[in-house]
Amino acid sequence: MNYELQSTLARLLAKENITVTHGNMKTAMFDVKNRVLGLPMWKNKSKDVYDMLVGHEVGHALYTPEKGIEDFHAKCGDIPFDVCNIVEDIRIERMIQDTYPGLPRVFRKAYSELVEDDFFGTKEKNIPECGFLDRLNLRGKVGSLLDIPLDADEEVIYQKCLAAQTFDDVLDICLEIKDMIEKEPPQDQSENDDSSEEADDSNPMPSDQDEDEDEDEDSQTDGDDSSDSEPDDGSEAEDGEESDDQDEDSAEADASSSNIDSETENDESETEASASNDGASESIPEEFTADTIKDFEDKLEQIVESEEERNYTPVMLPRPNYIYDSIIKYDILRKDRGDASTYFESNSTIAANVNTRYTDFRKATNKKVGTLVREFEQRKAAFQYSRATESRTGKLDVNKLHNYKLTEELFLSQTKLADSKSHGMIFLLDYSGSMSSVLKDVIDQTLNLVTFCKKVGIPFRVYSFTNTWATKSPTTIEATFNEVDLSDVILVEHITSEMSKTKYEEAFKALWMTQNTHWRGGKYDQLGGTPLDTVLTMMPTILTDFAKKNGIQKTTFVTLTDGDSSNINTTHSWGEMTSKMKIKCGGKIHEVSRYRSTNTLMKMISDLPGVSTIGFFLPNNKKELNRLLNRFHIRQDLGETRQDDVKKAKKLHAKNGFSSVKNPGYGAYYILDSDVGITDNSFVTSIQEDAANSRKAQNKLAKQFGAHNQKARQTRVLLTSLAEKIA
Repeated sequence: MNYELQSTLARLLAKENITVTHGNMKTAMFDVKNRVLGLPMWKNKSKDVYDMLVGHEVGHALYTPEKGIEDFHAKCGDIPFDVCNIVEDIRIERMIQDTYPGLPRVFRKAYSELVEDDFFGTKEKNIPECGFLDRLNLRGKVGSLLDIPLDADEEVIYQKCLAAQTFDDVLDICLEIKDMIEKEPPQDQSENDDSSEEADDSNPMPSDQDEDEDEDEDSQTDGDDSSDSEPDDGSEAEDGEESDDQDEDSAEADASSSNIDSETENDESETEASASNDGASESIPEEFTADTIKDFEDKLEQIVESEEERNYTPVMLPRPNYIYDSIIKYDILRKDRGDASTYFESNSTIAANVNTRYTDFRKATNKKVGTLVREFEQRKAAFQYSRATESRTGKLDVNKLHNYKLTEELFLSQTKLADSKSHGMIFLLDYSGSMSSVLKDVIDQTLNLVTFCKKVGIPFRVYSFTNTWATKSPTTIEATFNEVDLSDVILVEHITSEMSKTKYEEAFKALWMTQNTHWRGGKYDQLGGTPLDTVLTMMPTILTDFAKKNGIQKTTFVTLTDGDSSNINTTHSWGEMTSKMKIKCGGKIHEVSRYRSTNTLMKMISDLPGVSTIGFFLPNNKKELNRLLNRFHIRQDLGETRQDDVKKAKKLHAKNGFSSVKNPGYGAYYILDSDVGITDNSFVTSIQEDAANSRKAQNKLAKQFGAHNQKARQTRVLLTSLAEKIA
């Protein structure tokens, strides 16, 4: 089965870009609220069956309203949901087949296969003796394949189901079905003594009549399986005669039956369903049950392909609306932080010192970014000139007329420079607790790059990510089917190129202040865990939309982190998942490890058109630096570390202040000393002595000058390398 083709077919039939996922669900399901179609992964089922499932669920997508379940419970009260399920299926299957003339053949072949495999349990049933709902369900789905008898009144109901146009029509038919069933006494009742005919249908049956009914139930036909689960105290008792416990059982039974194959009810809707049925007379009466639905579900359980058989777990990237609803926008962040100036009101000296330091930082940043800007512009110009074209204008060059016998190039020419690529950058900052010792430097580095983007006119966005037990994502959307779960992710938007000048300056300074002063912002500025892998599943959508919105040809995605990620959260329970996951992104299927799959996810992002990735890893100490250098210099063919390679790497790192290493998944990966290209490297001496007359002062001055030149050279090397990767 080509699941990708099934997904494409579903979107085309639905006439909208619905989300399609495949997983271990029993049957096809459509989430009308989130617009997600879930398709099962069955063993040994034909393409016709899958096409029929797609057509059926697209029918729900096109014609079933989002609040259908709520409307049903509001209007139909205690009617079991199986009634609505059957009637609505008949309506939407007729409408989708009318819309697409090629589908009737597909539906017939698919249902023929399902009948042959006894999915409806018809081989062991005496169909004429089945209840009306079973016969109505079979007539609607396989009536062209099997003889399904209906009496005159039942035929009228069936024709109304076929003719129904709206969901309100469906609800009216459900009420008619209830009235018809309640007017006709059950078959076993009609066979009782004549005294039962004289009893009022609205009154409870006497206890001695209950015993007679119990005896009659034993003589019912074999096809009526639902009688085993029925109570022994009669099916027509009034609400007032039932105990509170029976009311609760009734509510639970009705809620459990309200499981339409096309709609996944969340906890809230299930609660509403239970609440609406709290006055139900009793457990579902036998005449309101449909064994063919239960038989169908039981058969499905037997053919669902298990995770172990597939050896992987299908996982769906989070939907765009789920992603953007989870992001904490700057306006929310600003409101949560409050006004930073009020923090320093009590001490004007501290406030003045902070403002002085911030001014110095901006000056130093502008100076250092100049190197990056020059390198970038040079490489951009080189790209244009390397692809320049020359053409003739059609005008004679009078200075070449004397060469008319020697050459034909007598016309003026013009050179057209190639269009340079439009760029964009997205920064992702790790706000995990282990970043506390280097976060100041990380933010300063990020603000350097933001200043660079601002100077050369590159669109950009800066996000931070973490998770904490105290702070949760503000989203009200829940993950569906096999989707990545974002409920524990805090992704914060700090600063973007789309801000006004005033807001940009405010956001720039606020971000600097969170780590350069004692002001720590708000709850979204606090540190927590490292859900990097979960956040990376959000980035394909964010990067693609960012490039589309800004007309970008090349987007550079920069991560700044100091550690390994926690595992991806999904809607699967931990015990259900295998060690491998498969995620579809950019038209490709990527196999991702269940544990710490950062490199694979970065490779998935790098495969997106026009996206390049840069990773910055900032070790907290020298020991961690040595561990990293050892890790990245393992000979893959030998599976061991070459110590001479490590020594060279350490020496080069000490010289440059950073290491550029090969890390699978990243276009470029830097292990960076925290102060390279970050701290203020301007040459300042605090020597108070007269250097001209003091040998000690001269030596100290020389050392400071040398250190300054070393840091300046390291900054130039790093920025030159960055300019090359960005351009």
